[in-house]
Amino acid sequence: MFTKKQIYILIILFLVLAGSIFVFHKKYDKWPWQRNVVLPSPKNSDSEISLTPPTPSAIFSQTAKGLRELIMEDVAKRINEISSVKPVLGGKWYVLRFWFVNDLDNTFYVECEEGHIMRKFLITADISEAPNEFSYQVDAIFDAGESDWFLISGEDRLSGLPLILYEYDENLGRWIKKN
Repeated sequence: MFTKKQIYILIILFLVLAGSIFVFHKKYDKWPWQRNVVLPSPKNSDSEISLTPPTPSAIFSQTAKGLRELIMEDVAKRINEISSVKPVLGGKWYVLRFWFVNDLDNTFYVECEEGHIMRKFLITADISEAPNEFSYQVDAIFDAGESDWFLISGEDRLSGLPLILYEYDENLGRWIKKN
């Protein structure tokens, strides 16, 4: 049926295949269908490409940024001038995450830190001049408690509504929806 030479070749091929699968699983800790694999782009080593198929919303945001993404980028750049709370010891505010209500693009929460303290702001954006210019109004300011945020000034108009979380992805260079 099989010669000894063919059996040895089949055993070697099987061991190579099994070893490759073992090494891949050890290196990435998940199978390719369980994670978003990001590889360096062949044209430019600084940029990266994703091997997961893009969703329709991701295709739209790559071709023309949506209003929400433009606002997040602008607020992240301008948070120190938007915030009425000054950082302590001459620091600067850095945006950690955004929380939006599903249908609202112009009213949202922003979580910030500056190395010593954390704050959350409820902000309303004036989008009448969009996409060229935005202006902002801080509607409420929250301080970090042990297990939740507590209101220190203003009115929390979005309390109790389901929120969508966005965090910045360093690899992709943009704000990503997390839930």
